[in-house]
Amino acid sequence: MSTKLANFEFHRQGYGLVPPPGQGQEGSAIYIELPSSSKPLRSCTCETSRRKTCSHLKTLGRGISESKKRFGPSGWHEYFGATFWHQLGHTLYEGCPLPLADVRIAEIENESHVAVAWTDRQGAEILRYYDHSPARLRFLERTGTTPEDGEFSERSALLDRLHLFQASPEERQLNKHGMKTNRQAWEESFWYRWAYHCVRELGDITSNDFEGTFHYAIERESGDFHLVYRSGGEPGPKDFDPTEEGDNPLIFRVTVPRNRVQALFTLLAETFPEQEHLAISAVPLQTLFRVTQETELDMLVRPIIRTLQVKGQRRFITDRERRKFRYGPLVYVRELRVMAELEEEGRERKFRAPLKLRLKRSLVPSFVEPDRMEPGGSDESLAEPLRGLRIFKEFDYVQVSPEALDRSWYWLSIDYGFGDQSISLEDILNARRQGLPYLETTGGWIDLNSPLLRDLERLTSQGAEKNRGPKKGLRLSASDLLRFQAAVDKPIKVKGRSNRASALRQLLELQPKTSYQQPEGLVSELRHYQVIGVEWLRFLYENQLAGLLCDDMGLGKTHQAMALMISLKEAGNAEGPFLVVCPTSVISHWRNKIRDFAPGLDGFVYHGPDRDFAEALRIADVIITSYGILRNDQLEFGEVSFPLAIFDEIQHIKNRGTLGYVAAAQLDAEVKIGLTGTPIENTLEDLKALFDLILPGYLGSDQRFIERYSRAAQEDGPNSPQLDELRRLISPFVLRRLKASVLDELPEKIEDTRTCELHEDQLKLYRKAIATRGAELVDRIKHSDEPLPYIHIFALLNYLKQICDHPALALKTPEKARKYRSAKWDLFSEILQECLDAGLKVVVFTQYLGMIAIIEDHLKRLSVEHVKLTGASTDRGEIIDRFNEDPECRVFIGSLKAGGTGIDLVGGSVVIHYDRWWNAAREDQATDRVHRIGQNRVVQVFKLVTEGTLEEKIASIIEHKRELMESVVQEDDPHLAKIFSKEELLSMLQQV
Repeated sequence: MSTKLANFEFHRQGYGLVPPPGQGQEGSAIYIELPSSSKPLRSCTCETSRRKTCSHLKTLGRGISESKKRFGPSGWHEYFGATFWHQLGHTLYEGCPLPLADVRIAEIENESHVAVAWTDRQGAEILRYYDHSPARLRFLERTGTTPEDGEFSERSALLDRLHLFQASPEERQLNKHGMKTNRQAWEESFWYRWAYHCVRELGDITSNDFEGTFHYAIERESGDFHLVYRSGGEPGPKDFDPTEEGDNPLIFRVTVPRNRVQALFTLLAETFPEQEHLAISAVPLQTLFRVTQETELDMLVRPIIRTLQVKGQRRFITDRERRKFRYGPLVYVRELRVMAELEEEGRERKFRAPLKLRLKRSLVPSFVEPDRMEPGGSDESLAEPLRGLRIFKEFDYVQVSPEALDRSWYWLSIDYGFGDQSISLEDILNARRQGLPYLETTGGWIDLNSPLLRDLERLTSQGAEKNRGPKKGLRLSASDLLRFQAAVDKPIKVKGRSNRASALRQLLELQPKTSYQQPEGLVSELRHYQVIGVEWLRFLYENQLAGLLCDDMGLGKTHQAMALMISLKEAGNAEGPFLVVCPTSVISHWRNKIRDFAPGLDGFVYHGPDRDFAEALRIADVIITSYGILRNDQLEFGEVSFPLAIFDEIQHIKNRGTLGYVAAAQLDAEVKIGLTGTPIENTLEDLKALFDLILPGYLGSDQRFIERYSRAAQEDGPNSPQLDELRRLISPFVLRRLKASVLDELPEKIEDTRTCELHEDQLKLYRKAIATRGAELVDRIKHSDEPLPYIHIFALLNYLKQICDHPALALKTPEKARKYRSAKWDLFSEILQECLDAGLKVVVFTQYLGMIAIIEDHLKRLSVEHVKLTGASTDRGEIIDRFNEDPECRVFIGSLKAGGTGIDLVGGSVVIHYDRWWNAAREDQATDRVHRIGQNRVVQVFKLVTEGTLEEKIASIIEHKRELMESVVQEDDPHLAKIFSKEELLSMLQQV
C-alpha cells in the first residue's frame, strides 16, 4: 500500500481519513460525492469541524487527489470492481454469503507459525492470516475485530459510515423493514472487506509489480479445499497443509466452499492462463480409466486398468473414502495428483483414450481396493497378476521391546504383525513421511491411511524421535506411549522379562509401582473406589504425567488428593512443599480438611495482604492459595519448582485468555493434577483447554482438535468414531466415577460445612453493628443483675446473621442485591452452579424471605426453572409435585419454617442450608425432607458458615450441644438462655 494512502479508506464514491494517533485532536473525516446532489457531503468527528474546516478535512482533500492519480480518473469504485480480488471475493461470497457480524476470530499457534483465523458462528475456519506486517492490524480493524483502543481503532467504524451514508432512498426504505438489497448484503459481507483489503495491501494482480503466487491445498484428513497465497515462489497444487513447507512467506489461506471450487478454477484459469496447475485437468476422470491396447502402460498397471474397465468409474467416485475429495462436479485423484472433472451421464464423450499412463507400484492397491469393497466382491473379477493380493487395513498384534529407560523416557523397538510377517514402526513412519498410501510387503500391501495407523506420524511430531545417541530404538515419553496405545486400540505385547519390561507393563496397565497403604498421617479410612483413585494419582506422579480427577461431587476428591500427598511425604518421594490452588471460597475448606483428616501434613494458607511466601516455603508441607494470588504473585511462584500442583475446581480457569490461566500454565510443577466435577461445561474446547494446562501439547493444536473432534461431536453426535478415539486418548489421564456407580460404598448422607470470610461490604456493616447496638448489650450482660434482654439480643444476632447472608438482606433492599458483595453469596453461587452443571436437583433452605427473593431473582437471570415454598404459599402440593416430577424444575427454594417439615422432596439430591438455624435439630428435620424413604440417591448436604462471625460460633456451639437441641427454637422465643450461656452470648457479640 502506498504510504501516502495508508490512513485513507474508500467505499464507492466515498473517501475517509483515519488520522494516526499523536497528531493533535483526533477525528475521522469523510467526503462523499452524492449522485443526487451537486454538493458533496463533508463531515468530521472532531470538535474543530463544528466551527471551521478542520485539518482532517484538508488532509482528506489532498488524499482524494492522490487517490485519483493512483486509481485513475474513474476513481476507486470502478477500479476496485474491475480487480481480480473483487471477482475472487464475490465468487467466495456466492458460495458462503457470510455477514461480517457472524465472523469470529481466534489465534492459532504451532511450532513455526502464529496465525489469526476467522471462523463462522459454528467454528468452521474460513480464513487464516499469516502476515505479521502492519497490514494484518489494518485487516483486523477493517473487519472490526481489534480492541477498541487499537492503533487504528476507527477504520471499521469509518467504513461503516461510508457504507451507511451512500445508501439509496430505496435501500433505506428496505432497511426500515429489516431487508437489504443484494448490493448491501455483498458490501456488508466478510468477503467484501477481505477483497477490499487485498486490493489495498497487495495491489492489482494484473500490475507488473505483483509478485505473489497462488496454489491450492487439499487436506488429507478432511478433504477441505484451501486457496493459499504467498508473497512469491513457485506455485503448485498440494494435498497437505502448505504451512509446513516453503521459503516464501505465507500471507493467507482461504477455505473455499466446496460448491465454489469449480468457479474458482474457472476464474483462476482466466486470470492466469499460463499457470497450468490452476486449471482443471483437460482429461475427464472417465478417460483416465478407458485406455486401449495402444496406451503405454507399466506391466503391473495394465491388469488394474482392465479390472477398472469391468466396473467403470462409478465405484471409484462413490467410494466412502473418496467422497471427502468431491467438490461438486470435480473430484481430486490423490494417486495422480489431478483435479479431474466428472462427465454428465448420457453425453457423448469428446475425449479419446490417453496415449500414456504410468502408476507407481505403491499406488496400485488404491485401484484394486474399490473392487474388493463392492458387496459380494472377490478376486474373481481381477486380472491374474492381482489375484491373491492382500491389503492389510488392520494388524494382528503390536510388540514392543524396551531397549532403555530414563525416568519417564523409553527407548523402544516396535513391530507390527501382519499375518505371518512383522514390520517395524520405523518403516511404517518412513513410508508415511514419503506420502505413500500403501507399504508393499511380501504378502501384500499395508494401508497406511487406515484409522489404526493414521496418527502415527503425529506421534513422532509430538515427542517421539529416533535417538541419535548411544541408545537404540524410538524415544518415547510416557504420554507418547499412552497415546500410542490409545491409537492402536489393541493390547500391546511387551517382550522380555527384564525390569525395563516390567516397568513398561506397569505403565501400559496404568498401575503404580506399589499398592496403596493407609498412611499414618491420614485419620480417615478411604473407601474402595477412593483407594483406586489414589493409586491412579500415584501412577501419574511416578511417571511424571498429569491428570484430571473428575469424580462426581461428594465422592471425596479432596480426600483422595490429601491421601496422595501424605503418602508421598511419608515415603520420602517428594522434595519441597506441595501446592494446592483453588477458588478463594474453597481455601478454608482445604485448610479444615487437612487439619481434621490429614494431621500428618502441615497446611499453610498463603492468602491475604500479610502473606509471606518465604515463610510458606519454610514451614509448609502443603501451600494453599487462590487463583487470584497465583496470578498476582506469579513472579514469586515462578522461582519455585513444585513436585505436585493440585488445581481444585480447575474449570474456574478454563478460559485460556485470562491471566489466571496463563499463571497456572507457566507454573513449574513436575506433576499437575486438576480436580473438577465438570471438565466439560459447554463444549469440548473446555476439555482441550484443561489438558493444555496440565499436559501441554498432548491433544495437538486447537485447530486440529476442532476439526477432528468438535465438528464430529456437532455433526455425528456422541457415537462418532472420532469421539471414540478421543475417549481412548484421554482415558489414561481422566478418572471419573458417578454416584450411581459407587452408591453401595457411600454413606446415606454426606454432610459438608463450607466456610468463607466477610467481604468488605459486609465487614463495614458488621463492625458498625457490634460497635453501636452491641456495646450496650455487652455491658448489660457483663454487669447487670437484671434479667437479660433476650428479645434485643436476638434482634441483634438476627441482624448480624443477615449481614453474613447478604448486605442487601440486612439493609432490607433485596431488589438491589447486585449492588453489594457477599462472600457467602459467591460461595453459594459456585456450589449451585457446580450442582446444576452436574445435572443434579438442588434444595435450598433459608430462614429469611428476603434471601429467597434474592435467590429467585438469580435463578431467573440464569433461566433456571425453580419453585419456592413459603408460609404464604397456598398450593404446596402442586409446588412439591412439580419439583419431584418435572425434570426441567431444577431448584426448590424454601423457608426453613414452611419447608422444613411435612413434605417430601426426594426429587432432589443436594441440600444447601444457606444460613444456620439456632440448633441442629431444625436443620436435620429440613434435610430429612430430601433424605428419607423413597430417595434412591446419595444426599449431599452443604452448610454455609461465615468465619470469624457469630455464625462460626453458633455452628460450634450447636455441634457440641446437639443433645440439648431437642426443641425447635422459634424466632421470637424468649428462652435463648436454654441454649446459650452468658459466656457464649458474649463470644457471639465480639468484634470481627
